[in-house]
Amino acid sequence: MNANIRKIELSDFFNYKTHIKSNISKEYFENFVNNILNDNHHILVLEYDNMIVGSGTLLIEEKMTYGGCKMGHVENILIDENMRGKKLGTLLMNELVKIADQKSCYRVDLVCEKHLNKFYKIVGFDDNLICMTMLNKHHYK
Repeated sequence: MNANIRKIELSDFFNYKTHIKSNISKEYFENFVNNILNDNHHILVLEYDNMIVGSGTLLIEEKMTYGGCKMGHVENILIDENMRGKKLGTLLMNELVKIADQKSCYRVDLVCEKHLNKFYKIVGFDDNLICMTMLNKHHYK
């Protein structure tokens, strides 16, 4: 399988918007790519046959604890339904974890639905901590 993983680019607007099934505007997308993404905020896309079929985000948190270390947060892992089961999610996760390691993150966390637990264990995550979330629905778009 010839898959390519790379950072998101401005030219990805239409394919990315279709991939994530979003109604974001081109202006919002361009502002995000140009002004929000930085050395501590990465969005990777996974291409197959010139189409975006996967994506994921790594946020790096600068901490004041543990001597000023860094911690990674993986978010928004999405693989096209027709491409699942081909190890593309594993490739994407491995790349995000590699970036976290290169950025000296002492730990990488993620929040997932329970039915995805098995997949994330396969790629090296452990469920030894409890994660609790609060959804502020009035901010959800």
